[in-house]
Amino acid sequence: MNRVFSRPGVLAAVAITAAALAAAPAQAATGRLGWQPTLLPLPAGADPVGHGYLTGSDGHGEYSGSFIVGDKLQVISWRGGQPTLRGVPDGFEWAMAEGEDSAGRIYGEALDYDTGADRTFVADATGFHLRDNPPGYRSFQMRAVNRRGDAVGMVFTDDPAGHAAAVWPAGAAAATVFPLPSGADNVVDIDDDGSILFSGFERDIVWKNGVSRPLADIPGFSNPHGSAIRNGVVVGFASNGNASQAIRWTTPETPVALTGGDYASDLNVGGLTAGLAPIPGSFRYKPIVWRGTTPGGELKQPGTYTGYESSHVADDGVFTGWASNGPLDEGGVPVIWRFTP
Repeated sequence: MNRVFSRPGVLAAVAITAAALAAAPAQAATGRLGWQPTLLPLPAGADPVGHGYLTGSDGHGEYSGSFIVGDKLQVISWRGGQPTLRGVPDGFEWAMAEGEDSAGRIYGEALDYDTGADRTFVADATGFHLRDNPPGYRSFQMRAVNRRGDAVGMVFTDDPAGHAAAVWPAGAAAATVFPLPSGADNVVDIDDDGSILFSGFERDIVWKNGVSRPLADIPGFSNPHGSAIRNGVVVGFASNGNASQAIRWTTPETPVALTGGDYASDLNVGGLTAGLAPIPGSFRYKPIVWRGTTPGGELKQPGTYTGYESSHVADDGVFTGWASNGPLDEGGVPVIWRFTP
């Protein structure tokens, strides 16, 4: 699912930030098996070290994200490997793409540095379309979008007790606002059937039509947290104070440990899942793959970049992410990974 957690002035790509370090330089795809990287070109005027995130896809070969171009964080999309600078909404200097639906509409948030105005947008073939905040709320923070184009997030008041969840249905003129379910403190993701994954104080919750279903523990681990939901399946992790364990919940009540991983970050319609595994003897991590619950290898190192990460799995089986020789939470250059049999 398309998801990026971000606030104005801070570029934070995932709930867990980890630098991925490969043991050897990446080679060309020829003669190699596994998940091979392709560095995508940036448009003219872009910061050569990237400083951005490739975060979304329409599932049909288009990829999207936000990168520094000139002195602005701007939306860029790629089709056929070539970039198109989508820019920022008029009057804004910062535009973070949060996700893309199956029709190629890009969803995100924009910031005006001069006034502090923070607005959400939808970008399509005709340009940017700004959305008003729901009446009575000072801002709407987008968290995720599903394949249909239903956007979910949080709305805020001056009193934290008044914060609420909101869904902006695809094509609707206004958001639907409702109280957070009992035990929930934030929104994480939205499934294609409208089910919402909430983060919770003790455990995360899958909510639909007023019914909450908490994520179950697995033996030896507690505080289960989901990162993404798709077709009713949740992926995420749990911890025991000393270690973390990647988990897949076929239903909220039926968790299965994902072998070899500490954290699962996203999955696509076919169950292809992105995650992280620890590197023995190091505090660093490497990005890995599961096919359902079966380990599917690791994402190969892009060129000479020592750090790389994927937070999104497209429905065409491509992993999207970024690479950097600096801190990954500051972004990098755009990368996609495809499987080479």
